[in-house]
Amino acid sequence: MNIKQLFQVSCLSLAVSNVSAGELADIYQLALANDPQLKAAQASFNAGKEIEIQNRSSLLPNVNLSANTTTIDSDTADYNNHGYTLSLSQPVFNAASWFTFKQGQVISEQAALQFELEQQTLINRTVEAYLGVLRAKSDLQTSEAQERAIKRRLDQVNAQYDVGLIANTDVQEAQASYDNARVARIAAEGDLENSYEALERLTGQGFDTVGQLSEEYPIEEPVPVQAQPWLEKAWQGNLALQLADRSSEAARQAAKAGRAGHYPTLSLTANYDYDNGTAFSDESTDTSSIGLSLSVPIYSGGSVSSRSRELEQRLIENQFNREDTLREVTQTTRSLLRNLRTGALSVQALNQSIKSSKTALEATEEGYKVGTRNVVDVLQAEQQLYAAQRDYANARFDFVQNLITFKQQLGTLNPEDINELDSWLQ
Repeated sequence: MNIKQLFQVSCLSLAVSNVSAGELADIYQLALANDPQLKAAQASFNAGKEIEIQNRSSLLPNVNLSANTTTIDSDTADYNNHGYTLSLSQPVFNAASWFTFKQGQVISEQAALQFELEQQTLINRTVEAYLGVLRAKSDLQTSEAQERAIKRRLDQVNAQYDVGLIANTDVQEAQASYDNARVARIAAEGDLENSYEALERLTGQGFDTVGQLSEEYPIEEPVPVQAQPWLEKAWQGNLALQLADRSSEAARQAAKAGRAGHYPTLSLTANYDYDNGTAFSDESTDTSSIGLSLSVPIYSGGSVSSRSRELEQRLIENQFNREDTLREVTQTTRSLLRNLRTGALSVQALNQSIKSSKTALEATEEGYKVGTRNVVDVLQAEQQLYAAQRDYANARFDFVQNLITFKQQLGTLNPEDINELDSWLQ
């Protein structure tokens, strides 16, 4: 099942029943129904489908009916004259119209690909917005924990100062750390509210809570580790590259149509005329005719040649744009693959860093109790611990986002990836 079919199934499930999946899946369903960017993309897709129909029309028969009626009032006679003409024209040979029709077919295919790309992008944006909330929520929780820990440290230092065990410098150091922690917590609260706003923009509905990413979520390096298999998959499946291919093909057909402006055209014509007569002859007349019409362009002020040259340059432009897209896809695929590898290793290293920071904090606290360390050392050890916790959480979220973006880069991202990620949200 391709992404377009999955998208249709998702829309159908939204229409016929309440979503029973997890919260991320709920948000994705709301985004399908309410995201204005996707709605605009769907309208653009529907409009693009009409291009093929419009360009095909120049190859089909053209039928016209014209009628007239005239009342004559003169000194010699009063009469009414009326008649009608039915005409048909059918192109027999028109190379420009044929290539324009082929261009229209490619443009319609391009519109379908663009809509499919927008559907993938919606999945990516949904995950990004959701992870933005998780990231902000995690940062706030860490900031709150840090503020509470430093507040306890400040209370302890104040108590020690009151009985003359430490100098006022230690109190000021602890107070400064506490003030900075409060500022960080306040900023984290604002960031969390902003992240919920991003979800509301996406779905048209407000939220005040989300789940959290399970600690059991598998963070592993992609297999195979070699870049070439992934590059080949991206070269074949990446939708942006496919769009560039279709753009080049559309430009190629347009260039052919431009060159065909110099070719003769041949049409079959048929006419039927009816006239009811005049005051001097009340006999009606009707005339039928059928024939071939040949038109040979000789000179039109240079516009045909100029148009042909323009379209040739548009073709060259599209070909270079396609090459640039290919290079961008290659670079981005390699970068994402590298980010996933380093991300997996970073998560492991940061997890170990948290453990080491906890051990270092405990050792520093013991040293502070026996007088070998001062309060500044303890505060720095605490900051190192909470920084490691933040970096660990962000590294996990970065890995998930990079994985989703990597799948889109390969052209494989679909709604099933939402359900897969949702199963790891608690």
